[in-house]
Amino acid sequence: MSLLTKIRILFSEDRQFRQFMLLCLFTLFNFCLVGVRLYYVEFDLASIQSSEDLFMLRGTTTFLFLIWNLFLAWIPYWLSLAVAPLYERSRSLLLTGGLLFVWLLFLPNAPYILTDLLHLRMRAPIPFWYDLMLLISFAWTGLLLGIISLYEVHRFIAKQWSGLAGWMTVFICVILCGLGVYIGRFLRWNSWDIVTHPIELLQDLFKILIEPQSFYGSGSIVLFAAFFFLSYLTFFSFSENK
Repeated sequence: MSLLTKIRILFSEDRQFRQFMLLCLFTLFNFCLVGVRLYYVEFDLASIQSSEDLFMLRGTTTFLFLIWNLFLAWIPYWLSLAVAPLYERSRSLLLTGGLLFVWLLFLPNAPYILTDLLHLRMRAPIPFWYDLMLLISFAWTGLLLGIISLYEVHRFIAKQWSGLAGWMTVFICVILCGLGVYIGRFLRWNSWDIVTHPIELLQDLFKILIEPQSFYGSGSIVLFAAFFFLSYLTFFSFSENK
């Protein structure tokens, strides 16, 4: 049995397998872009001796932070693929709901990579166009991971309950994604902070709800949610037509 055949068994549909392979190709392409960039700036990989070194050196000089962000973007994708099989085997709304909750916590990490375009600027000796291509490629891959992840959950909800419930789930998720990207990019919270720093995180969320927000805050949430929703509608339209 070939390796591709073994991987194919992990997916319940050919569509999921094809999408997975495409996402893997994009991820490999992104890694190659970062590798070429490191080679061009003569970065010494031997300087990374531990995970602490990797954390310290993952800044905009190396762009290694993009690999970490892309890793986080893959998490909601894998969780979304596990939702339907978990429910079919357990028939437990509690377990499935718990998995969906964890999925929702990590979902903003996928489209969050779009905001890494803020790091785009001239950094000699790297050509400006190369960093532009690198950031767009990572952002596109992250957006695809988020859209496909949302699509899997949408199909599950619509199948188990109704089409209306599915679209309500999509609408709520894109709004929460807009909020999640905002508190991640500008307030610097992470998905796991709901466990490690729940009180402080909830306090910031409460301030967002009760205090008048500037255009900088509320505007970014609405615009990002709208962009994510339109991107999802585009993907959904092509998928359903096919």
